[in-house]
Amino acid sequence: MITSLQNPKLKWVRTLLAKKNQRYLDRAFVCEGIRLAEEALHYPQAPLLALFSSSISARGMHLIDRCSCDVLEVDAALLDKVSATETSQGLLLVFPFIENPLPPNPDFLLLLDRIKDPGNFGTILRAALAFEVQGMLYTSGSVDPYSPKVVRSAMGAHFRIPLQEVDMEYLSSISHSMQLFLADVKNGSPCWEADLQKPLCLIIGNEAHGVSNAIRQLPHQNLHIPMPGNMESLNAAMSANILLYETVRQRKS
Repeated sequence: MITSLQNPKLKWVRTLLAKKNQRYLDRAFVCEGIRLAEEALHYPQAPLLALFSSSISARGMHLIDRCSCDVLEVDAALLDKVSATETSQGLLLVFPFIENPLPPNPDFLLLLDRIKDPGNFGTILRAALAFEVQGMLYTSGSVDPYSPKVVRSAMGAHFRIPLQEVDMEYLSSISHSMQLFLADVKNGSPCWEADLQKPLCLIIGNEAHGVSNAIRQLPHQNLHIPMPGNMESLNAAMSANILLYETVRQRKS
C-alpha cells in the first residue's frame, strides 16, 4: 500500500492533475470517480495506471478487476489529498490522450474559440457527442480539454468524439467546403430560419468577448438565438446546446 506523498507514481498523478505541461509532455490525463471510470472502460483505450483506496465501493472494485494496467492501493486519506475533487470515491485512473481522427469529409463540426470555463467546455463536449457532431475543434487560448474539471464535466465524451486544436490555416481551409456559422448575441439570422442542413461548422466564442476578429475575417454567417424574455445573453454551453439541437432537428425533419 502507498502511504507517502513522495511515492513516484503518486507524485506523477498529482502532477498530471495540477499541471497542463506535464499532461502534454506525457500525453496522459486522470479520470476520477466511479461513473467516469465505468464510461471510460467501455472503450478500447486501456488505462496506464489505476489507484484505489479502502473507501472504494464494490462497484468500484469490479472496475479495478477489469484493469490490466498497474493497480496500486493508496491510503484512503492520502488518495483524498491527491484527488482534484472533495472526495475521490476511492478510484483514480490514468489514461493516454485519446487519438480519435476527424472524418475525411465532415459535414457537422463544432469549434470553441477561446472558451475559458472548464465546466462550459466539458458540458459542450458532452452535448457535441449527444448530437452526433463529427468533431469538436478548439482554438489556442481555450481551457485545456484534459484538465480535471473538463474531464469530469464531459463524462467520458473524450473517448468517443474527435477533439482537436486548430489554427487559422485550418479554419480557412474548411471555410471553402462548409459554411461557418458564428453564434452572435444580437446579429444574424434567427437559428431556426438559417439553413443548417448544409455542411457546417458552428462556432461558439469566448464567454466575455465572443468570436475573435481573426475568425470574423473568414467568410461566415452570424446566428443568434431569439430570446423573447429579453435576456442579454445565454451561457456559452446553453447557447451551444440550443444550436446543436436546432441543427439536428432540421437534419432529422
